[in-house]
Amino acid sequence: MIALVEPTRNSLPKEILLKKKEMIELGMKYGLANKRTIECSQQLDDLLNEHFNIKQSYHTA
Repeated sequence: MIALVEPTRNSLPKEILLKKKEMIELGMKYGLANKRTIECSQQLDDLLNEHFNIKQSYHTA
């Protein structure tokens, strides 16, 4: 599994791409309904939400 580093404004897009790749690999290996795949998907959701929130705060500031 790929280790998740603390995302920053600069590293977040890279973290999203790495997590997406990891999720695809887990889905292909274990299936989409597997606990590992679902947990990885939720982590990806968290990263995407954080990215969205950063973008929102940047545009509303």
